[in-house]
Amino acid sequence: MLYNSDCGIIVDMETEISHTNPSFASVRYPVTQEQIDDILKNELRSLEFPVWPVYNSRIRANGITKGEVYPWGQLKRIISIEIGRQDRSDRKFLADTLLHEYFEAEIMARQFEDEFYRGLSKAGDSKRHEWIDKKIAEFLDGLEE
Repeated sequence: MLYNSDCGIIVDMETEISHTNPSFASVRYPVTQEQIDDILKNELRSLEFPVWPVYNSRIRANGITKGEVYPWGQLKRIISIEIGRQDRSDRKFLADTLLHEYFEAEIMARQFEDEFYRGLSKAGDSKRHEWIDKKIAEFLDGLEE
């Protein structure tokens, strides 16, 4: 069974928490696995991703985090973090996407033990992405200091 955190229910299909901006949908920039690896080993080296993010040019979002849950609803594991073509071609945007998927995985993993994360998961995309964007800004501000 897989958990779809977009709607907060257990489903028998792939879980997809995606990070994309519809206003950029017509122009997509490919990245390479080497670019992803370089950012993970440098700017994001202090973070421990539950699985190594991989490039997948076939997904329509900037990034997707997939998880598997036990029948009673607790997360079993993060299956994958996939990075797709990006809305912008710069390194900072790719780092933002990687951070976004890191925080999506954190919410997915911690929602079953922590009331705050459970609330974020059930609040919907808008509220969850507002919190994620704040965390990304804090992280990137820390890099610049």
